[in-house]
Amino acid sequence: EKKSLKSGELVIPVEIARTPEDRITGLSGRKRLDKDSGLLFIFDEAGLHGIWMKEMNFPLDIIWLNENLQVVNIKRDALPESYPTVFRPTTRSLYVLEVNAGFAQEKDIKIGEQFILD
Repeated sequence: EKKSLKSGELVIPVEIARTPEDRITGLSGRKRLDKDSGLLFIFDEAGLHGIWMKEMNFPLDIIWLNENLQVVNIKRDALPESYPTVFRPTTRSLYVLEVNAGFAQEKDIKIGEQFILD
């Protein structure tokens, strides 16, 4: 399933990880993620959803969004070698967006930024 996250002029093509199996696998084992694209985890309910870098081959920025698709937390430059550390937000989220490391800074994504899902 493919969709887009949008905020102003910023459009991020995203794959959707909706099932428990998809969410567990995430981007593990992949060689790369297309530039300026992401993987959007959609959880069944809001919570302090943790993300780890198990079997990852490249660093990520991890962006947590609440039920209104507003950014509530950002972990920049999560490294593959950080596993088994689990990164968690400080605020409950319903969505987690994984993008290539440096993306959040490059696109100036900040806490409070509002997205829509198309």
